[in-house]
Parts: sequence; structure tokens; C-alpha cells
Amino acid sequence: CRLRLALRYIHMLDDDPPPPTLGAYTQPVSTTVRECQLLFDRGCVWAFSLHREEAVACFQRAAEADSACAMAHWGVAFANGPDYNWNESAGFFAAAAQHAGYPSFKVAADALERAAAALTDESPQRERDLVGALALLFEWPVTPTAAQRKVAYADAMQALAERPNYAADADVQALAADAVMSLAPWALYGADQAPTPVAVRAKAPLERGLAADPAHPYLCHLRVHLDEMGPRARFHWPSAEALRRTDATDAGHLLHMPSHLDIQVGDYSAAMQANREAISADLRQLARAPQRFSIYSGYVVHNMEFLAWAAMLAGNKGAALAAAGQIETFLDEARLASNPMLPAFFESYLATRPMVASLSAAGRSESRRPQEASVARSGARAVWALGGAPLAAPARGRAALPLAHPLPSFRPRPGLRREGRRSGGPGGAGGVRGSAHADGAGHAAEAQHDGRGALRPDRSCGARGGALLPRGPPRGELGRARRRRRKVRRDAVRRARRLPDASAPDVRRAARRAGPPRARRAAVRGGPRHLPQERLVARRAAALPRRGGARAAAEGGRGGAGRGGGGGRRRGARELRVRAGELGLGEATGA
Repeated sequence: CRLRLALRYIHMLDDDPPPPTLGAYTQPVSTTVRECQLLFDRGCVWAFSLHREEAVACFQRAAEADSACAMAHWGVAFANGPDYNWNESAGFFAAAAQHAGYPSFKVAADALERAAAALTDESPQRERDLVGALALLFEWPVTPTAAQRKVAYADAMQALAERPNYAADADVQALAADAVMSLAPWALYGADQAPTPVAVRAKAPLERGLAADPAHPYLCHLRVHLDEMGPRARFHWPSAEALRRTDATDAGHLLHMPSHLDIQVGDYSAAMQANREAISADLRQLARAPQRFSIYSGYVVHNMEFLAWAAMLAGNKGAALAAAGQIETFLDEARLASNPMLPAFFESYLATRPMVASLSAAGRSESRRPQEASVARSGARAVWALGGAPLAAPARGRAALPLAHPLPSFRPRPGLRREGRRSGGPGGAGGVRGSAHADGAGHAAEAQHDGRGALRPDRSCGARGGALLPRGPPRGELGRARRRRRKVRRDAVRRARRLPDASAPDVRRAARRAGPPRARRAAVRGGPRHLPQERLVARRAAALPRRGGARAAAEGGRGGAGRGGGGGRRRGARELRVRAGELGLGEATGA
């Protein structure tokens, strides 16, 4: 206890914030300087979390601590290279054609030269292989064919990963999977969800590496990316759970990654919690090193938008608007102006608030909220502010614009708990896992029921069964059933009025005989009172003698009160028995 107090006092005296918590990960390299090994391990965790700017800083400090460490220079080059999220389709190679800063192929090429010079005859063969393979990726100056060098690097890393001496080396397997997956970023499956040849190549090193180290941060990260666009039944949940339980609690993107699978199976509460933790971790790191947050700002905003969408799908409007407010606070004028690339990449996120409003029943007030001065920079927010109203029109009874994919309703679906409410379902109090399916566009969950109209788990998605699914048929089906029922009753009333000697009691009896609303609702809902209409008629006919005149009056018509009441009751009982006889159900045994 005294030691903890002393450390806290030292941190209070020190102007620098405490170092980030990046877990117990280590990759031993050839150095005798303890600080160099520590900084190298931190750089690896930041690189695995795709905070490459912070990774470059850690690797550079490791190289300063021990200039003879070849892997420290290798790390500087690796962190300046492309990855699964930032590649040629997103303009990476154009951005890397600079002499300094991040990313820079010039910095990477110089670092590889220093790494090759630091290698000696006594250097481990593993380090020689990694430096030699990475040298195939970079060139300086950058030419229009620079992206094609990824193929040679991927082939070299795949060949290394297939060697028997590297079969149990989780780091080599992770680097091989990263190199292969970067050949086809976000295009690992076809339209029929069949894996592409690149996905098949990447899966082999991932499986070998996870067999050696099931909790390796980069292997788990890449496995989630490999699975998220494929069939839900093949999601590798152990990798997602390993990231959820990671001890690198300040690596925000690693904490965020499980939500890529959570949101696809309807576990919106877990997706919201994962992104809340990721946002907190990223903001803590922003306080430590704000100067290295230009490119990584996109990941922070991605977490905030992900939180907003998970909240919208869960029907939690308050959390969705709070996440939209976080985006507006984070992407202020100073941040957008700090880098020429940021407005082009991030200003569309400022449309999150009107997007939330357009999906809510209160879209009128929110979508017309006055915009700040930064709206001049945010073209997307201006478009939503001026033209987002037609998307919110269905809540106000107007015609909506035709959309390629239906937007989710903001009303909470029956049977799905709101985020934060405890549930006694199969997933426990902390949130249920399961398969209330929602595709990437946020489509509504599929309803499934048991024979009693209650909720039941759907375990068709593999290991994570047990989500609560909506109760009852969809809202639109009930509306159609009510409209059909009203039409039947209106038609019966019209036919009765056309009779030459029709009286008011006759018309009311015709309307009631057209279908008792309560019984029809029970039949539509498919609940425990559901019975075919013929059996309902026979059950009432059999119950009439036992229940007396009140039941007969209810079936025969309430308009016969006074002098005509008895006749109405007798006629009602007679008609029900005749109806049961026509159906061949008898008078007293139809139930």
C-alpha cells in the first residue's frame, strides 16, 4: 500500500503523464539494453493497434537507446508501411511520397539501410529473414508501381511462415497474414460470401499463429477482419473475446475490434460497451501525445460513429445523440485544420447528428438544429441540415426518398432490451450474445418465437447463441391484419343495411358475427389463445348453456335490451349452434 502511494506521489510531482498500459506482450530481440526492448515491445503493440504514428515514435526511441538493434530500425520501416485499412485505394502511397513525417517511404528506406548495417554474422537468422523480406516492400523515390511491391513482400512473408522453424512463431505468422490480407483489403469474400484466394491464403498463417498463441493481439485483430465479411456462422469468437479481455487497456483500436462482430449478431449492448472503452483509451492517449494523433484521429471518430450506430440499432436515442456530440467536440476547427487530409477524410462524420435525427420520430427538431460556424467547412453536415428532412419524413406522414437499403426504425423493437438494462437471458446480466441478425447496413433483426409466443434463443450463428429476439410478428403485419379485419366488418355492415327490413340490432349483430376482435387478435399474434376459427365457434356454442343469458347476449347482440332482448339472446345461441353444425363439429363437443 505504501509503495502504491509513493508511486502516485511521484507521478503527481512529475509533469509527464503515466505511461500507457499496453500489457505483457513481448517479442525478444537481440539487444542488451532493457529500455530498447521495452520500447520495441510498446511499438509492436501500437503497430498491432494501427496507431502507427505512436509506433514509429517508440521504435525510433528504441533505436536511440541501442543503435545496434536491427529490429528497432526494422520497426521504424514496418510502421511506415501500408496496412489493411490504409492502402493504395485510400491514397496511402501518395501520402507516403514525402521526405519526412508520417507516413514516409524515405524514412522507411533509411531505417532499412540502418537495419541491414546493424546485422552481423552473429545476428539471429529470424531477424535477417524479417529485414530481408521487408526490404522488398519499400522504394525511394516512390514510383506509380510502388503498390505492386506488396505482392513480392507477401510472397516472401508467406514463404517464411510456411517454414517448419517458424510454424510456432506467432509474430512471424501475424506478419505473414498482414502482408497477404493487404493484397485485397476489404475484398476477402465474394458476393456469395465465398472466400477469395487471398482470404484462403491469409487463413493458414492465422490458424497456425493462433494455435501457438490464442491471445496474440495482432493475430486476433486480423482474424476479426478476416471473418467479419464472411458467414456469421464461421465467426471466430475466441479471437474477439481475447481482444475484449486484453491487458493492453490503452490500445483503443484493439478494444474496439470485437464490436465488428457484435453488431452483426445483434449484440448492440456489447458493441456499445466495447466502443465506450475504446474511446476512453484513445482520449487518454490523446492527452499523453496530442502531436501524434493526425491519422489516428480517424480511428477515434470511427469508434464514436460505431457507438452511435450501435445505439441507434438498440433503440437508444440518448446514447446515439451523445456519441454524435462527442464527434462534434472531437472534430473541432483546430483539428480539421491541423492536416490537409483531415477535412477530406473526416468531415462526413459531422453528419452523424442529423443522421440520428432522421431515423428518430423527433427528426423535425433535431435535423433542423442550428449549425455552428464550422458548417462552412463541413459540406456533409450542410447537406444533411438542408436535405436530410426528406429522410425523416416517414415519421411525419410524408413520402420519403427511395433508398437502396431500408434504414432501421428508431423505435425499440419489442423483446429487445435497451442498452444498460439487466437481462436474465442466456447471456447473463452483462449483455446477451446471439444472432438477432443485422447486416452491415443495420437491417432489422429477424423474429423467431416458440409455440407459446415467447422469445427463444437462435443458435444458428455458431458459438454465440442466445440473443433475445423480438416478440410477436412484425409491426407492419399486425397493421395489415387490423385493416383486413376492419374491411371484413365494414363489408358485413354494408350487406346487412341493404336488406329490406334491416334494423339497427340486425346491423350490429352482423358486425359482431364478422369476427370478434379479441379472438381475431389472438389468432393473428399466434399466442397461446390461437385456435382455428371453426374451433372458436364450436367452443362458444358448447359454453352457451353453462354460461346463461349473459354469454348469449354477448354473442347474439346487445341491441336487444328491453322488449327484444330475450329474442336476441335466443337467436344468438341458435345461430352459433347452427354454425357449429354446419362445420360438422357438433353442439357440445367441438372444444
